[in-house]
Amino acid sequence: MIFGKPRKQMEIAMTCRNRLLGVLILLATLAYLSAGCDQSAAPVVDSQPFEAAVAQYLDQNNMGVALKDIKVGPTVEGQTATLTASLHHATMGGPAVTWTFRFEQDTDGTWKAVSHK
Repeated sequence: MIFGKPRKQMEIAMTCRNRLLGVLILLATLAYLSAGCDQSAAPVVDSQPFEAAVAQYLDQNNMGVALKDIKVGPTVEGQTATLTASLHHATMGGPAVTWTFRFEQDTDGTWKAVSHK
């Protein structure tokens, strides 16, 4: 006897409780996973217009660097966008630096890089 109950009854009670707990955990997991499936993926944005805008921005400001690769983005929010990219020396290559560019969309739909940090 354990705490006034026969041992067999205690084992059966624990088994039922464990089964109920297992079912509840399974249902909670399924509910959590199904909630994530309803979210749509962010639309894929063509990076070419942004790469061209970065190249023009760097050339106009005589930066002496060129785009190496895009790390994050472009992320479009209405009429503005951001893009984080690696840049290296325009003619010699070498180590890269990471800049975040901010863009604005012109009335004709083209993107223009307006600042970096």
